[in-house]
Amino acid sequence: IHHCNWSGINCNSSSNHVTAIKLVDKQLQGQISPFLGNLSALQVLDLSLNSFSRSIPAQLGQCSQLAELTLYYNSLSGSILPEIGSLQNLQAIDLGNNFLNGSIPESICNCTSLLALGLIFNNLTGTIPKDIGNLRSLQMFVAYHNKLVGSIPVSMGRLEALQALDVSQNMLSGTIPPEIGNLSNLEYLQLFENSIGGRIPSQLGNFTKLLALELYTNQLTGSIPSELGNLASLQSMHLYKNRLNSTIPISLFQLKSLTRLGLSENELTGTLPLELGSLRSLRVLTLHSNKFTGEIPSSLTNLTNLTYLSMSFNFLTGKLPSNIGLLHNLENLTMNNNLLEGTIPSSITNCTHLASIGLAFNRITGRIPTGLGKMQNLTFLSLSSNGMSGEIPDDLFNCSNLEILDLSENNFSGLLKPGVGKPNNLKIMKIRTNFFVGPIPPEIGNLSQLMTLSLGENSFTGPITPDLSKLSLLQGLLLNHNHLEGAIPDRLFELKQLTYLDLQQNKLTGPIPNAISNLGFLSYLNLQGNNLNGSIPISMERLHRLLTLDLSHNHLTGSIPGATIAGMGSIQIYLNFSYNFLEGSIPDELGKLEMAQAIDISNNNLSGKIPKMLQGCRNLFSLDLSGNKLSGAIP
Repeated sequence: IHHCNWSGINCNSSSNHVTAIKLVDKQLQGQISPFLGNLSALQVLDLSLNSFSRSIPAQLGQCSQLAELTLYYNSLSGSILPEIGSLQNLQAIDLGNNFLNGSIPESICNCTSLLALGLIFNNLTGTIPKDIGNLRSLQMFVAYHNKLVGSIPVSMGRLEALQALDVSQNMLSGTIPPEIGNLSNLEYLQLFENSIGGRIPSQLGNFTKLLALELYTNQLTGSIPSELGNLASLQSMHLYKNRLNSTIPISLFQLKSLTRLGLSENELTGTLPLELGSLRSLRVLTLHSNKFTGEIPSSLTNLTNLTYLSMSFNFLTGKLPSNIGLLHNLENLTMNNNLLEGTIPSSITNCTHLASIGLAFNRITGRIPTGLGKMQNLTFLSLSSNGMSGEIPDDLFNCSNLEILDLSENNFSGLLKPGVGKPNNLKIMKIRTNFFVGPIPPEIGNLSQLMTLSLGENSFTGPITPDLSKLSLLQGLLLNHNHLEGAIPDRLFELKQLTYLDLQQNKLTGPIPNAISNLGFLSYLNLQGNNLNGSIPISMERLHRLLTLDLSHNHLTGSIPGATIAGMGSIQIYLNFSYNFLEGSIPDELGKLEMAQAIDISNNNLSGKIPKMLQGCRNLFSLDLSGNKLSGAIP
């Protein structure tokens, strides 16, 4: 078969010279043949989506008619050949998604017919060529996700045909040259995730065609220029993670096409003006981690297209807008860590698409609104550290997709109802530091996905329900500071994934079960302040990952088992057996706790000498042996 009839090969009809090679996604590998340089009529070379490796052959610089060079998505290495600068007819270069290194050759600035230059996802170093402004026809320059350094060249301001400039995710520094404002055709300016500093030039307001301004995660300082309000076509503006320290200019609220506005993680100040409500196309608004003050403007509820709203970590006061339910498309509401007060408006239950509600660390009072059960998409609800009260409404547990529920540090009261066992996707449940009473309902054992259960600092009574043993994925169990009584159920120690167990300050009785040794992943165990009796189980020697152990303030008897202590060499933080009735001598093995920072075995009936082996505890900053019957010299 004549080569002009091969698949992917185009030829000149009169001379039969090869003019185009298009072998896209053909599972080709090996080196690109240097003999391609002999194809003097070649205009298009597209070998994208293959597995070519090694370097780009320098002989391609001989293909003087080449207009399109596309080697996207291969495994090419080495540098970009400087010979590329001799290809005067080149209009498009795409070398993205390879392993190219070295710098962008200055000679590329001789390719004055170039319309598109794509170098994304490589390992290119060095600076952007200073004469890149010679490429007056260039419409697209994308070189994101490399290791380019230095400043954006001033000559870039001469690329008046440029429509897309993306040099994000590099190591660029310096400032944004004001000359960039000359690029009147620019539609996309993406400089994010660099180390660019200085002020945002007011000249950026000249981009009347700009659709996306992405300057986030840099070191930009100063104010947001009011001229950015002239970007009439702008759909996306992300300036977050910088050091901007002005108010939001009112002019920004003229951007009627804006769908995404990200100003979070700066040092912005002032109040949020009523004009915010004029951005009716807005879908995503992030203002968190700034220094905004004042109330949330009532006009916020005009933004009915909003799906994501984040204003956390500010100094906002006043109440949530009473008609917040008008934001019927809202999927994420994050207002935590402010100074908000008043109640949660009942209209919030009209936001039936909500997947995440974060209102923690405010001054919100009143009850949880009835009707949240309509939110079948709700996965995250955090109301912790407020002043809320009343019972948990029954319908909350109809949120079948709920994964995280945090009601900690409020004034909630009443019983924990059996319905708590319904949201079977729940992974984290925290209701500590409230005023809940009554027994822990056995239905909690139905929460088969639960990883953390925190019920501490309430007034729960009765025994620990053995149904907790069904929570096979549980890693953290905190039942501390309640009025729980009875023995610790053996079945509790079937929770093989448990790393954190806190039962302190209850009224638990009976011995510490030998089965505790089944908890091989346990790093924190606190049984302090109960009425436990019997001896310290020798089986605890198998708790090899323990970092903190507190058995103090119980009625434990017998000796401190040396073998058990020897097996706990992992203890790094705290060992406390104080205020029990332990007797016998201090075991030498205590000295093997080399990493322990504090040991307290005070107020027991221990006797004999203080072992010299304790000097092995080289990280110790606190040792309390007082209130015993020890004798002899202190070693």
